[in-house]
Amino acid sequence: MTFDYLFKVIVVGDGAVGKTALTRKFTTGQFRESYKMTIGVDFSIKILKIQRKGKSKISTVKLQIWDTGGQERFSYVRPLYYRGALGALCCYDITNRKSFLNLPKWFADIEKHCGNIPAVLIATKKDIEELRVVGLDEGQSFAKEKGIPFFETSAKDGTNVGDTFNDLTAHIVDDVEALEL
Repeated sequence: MTFDYLFKVIVVGDGAVGKTALTRKFTTGQFRESYKMTIGVDFSIKILKIQRKGKSKISTVKLQIWDTGGQERFSYVRPLYYRGALGALCCYDITNRKSFLNLPKWFADIEKHCGNIPAVLIATKKDIEELRVVGLDEGQSFAKEKGIPFFETSAKDGTNVGDTFNDLTAHIVDDVEALEL
């Protein structure tokens, strides 16, 4: 299949927040209950059709999704995977306050290694609302401070999964096309 653009995006956040589940749900439509730690990076591809608001042109985008291991022991190798990324999904788990408190570290990492690229804040595991320890308003407030989109997602039931990747991809297309003018 031919495509108009090829974009590399990274998925970052603490270990076990659901980055792989989110990516797998988006690329294959599948969800696995069992947790398997990502060693280094996992790589997926998905072709998207993007039509931006107010535009008639539909862009075909081949998205390379680099799902990074979030454990601290991978911190030395992670920057190698960031190289060339044009967008980032930064994830935290609504049932894990520490993963939310670590967001500034993840955003600093993205900026240090990628510069000012489009990013989306993702709250994962919305399907287990009864275990929530990070409020919706906290995520919204953090995203507003950063000036970025925010989504609460569930890889298990698919809530907002496609929207997160589509929104990020549309922002990247906007940036690239603005540079082409």
